[in-house]
Amino acid sequence: MADEPKPLKAGIAIDDWKLPIFERHLSQAGYAFTNAGPLTTGCLILTVETHNFEALAIVVKAANTEAAMTGAPK
Repeated sequence: MADEPKPLKAGIAIDDWKLPIFERHLSQAGYAFTNAGPLTTGCLILTVETHNFEALAIVVKAANTEAAMTGAPK
């Protein structure tokens, strides 16, 4: 039996107001993630371990599309 390869870590930079949207999308897709904290003022880094960057990219795009449709709170 071959050992499964170790997952790779992806970093996702988002505006902080998008966090609830990204949390929901990532959780619903079965990803465990870590909020690594601020990158700059108003911007966070999320880290996600994955074996499939293409699948993760689809989830990230869906979350970002929803955020774009919602817009930043005023």
